[in-house]
Formats: sequence, C-alpha cells, structure tokens
Amino acid sequence: MTTIQKTYRIDEDLQQKAEQYFSEMGLNPTVAITMFFKRVVDEKRMPFIPEVISERIDYSMESKERLSELLSKIPVKSISDISETERRELLDGWDL
Repeated sequence: MTTIQKTYRIDEDLQQKAEQYFSEMGLNPTVAITMFFKRVVDEKRMPFIPEVISERIDYSMESKERLSELLSKIPVKSISDISETERRELLDGWDL
C-alpha cells in the first residue's frame, strides 16, 4: 500500500479540539482520518447522518437539569400514577 501526503483546509479551533479528543482515545489525526476514510469506503456512505446542528435536541447538562426541574413539578409520585394518555402527552416530543 502506497501512502500519500494530502492537504485539507479545516478550522483551526476544530482541529485543535479534535486532536485533543483523538489523543484522549490514544489516536493521532492520521489514524483517525484513515479510520474515517476506511469506514466510508467499506460502507459506501458517511458513517453518520449529516444534520443541521441547531436543530438537534440539546442533551447538555443544563438541558437535563431543566428537564429534572420540570419533572419535579409534576404532581405525581410515580409515572404509573397517571394514565397512558397523560404519559404520552407528557413525553410527546421526547425521543426516549
């Protein structure tokens, strides 16, 4: 197998953050990019579904804390204390 050196343009901040995560996983950028390319070639598709970030549900700690706060205001001791219809309405919009 012949290797080549290729140059790609990428945001500096993104590159630095990615390299930190790679390092934490015991990888370097060359290995990580090679893994990505191999997956694309093997599967003949992207290894993830591209999506608009701003439309993603925020599962951050702040969001989880807010959910916990909202759930604590529900006037029941257990989810089993409410009807199936009420449960569906309560969880509507949450992909659980």
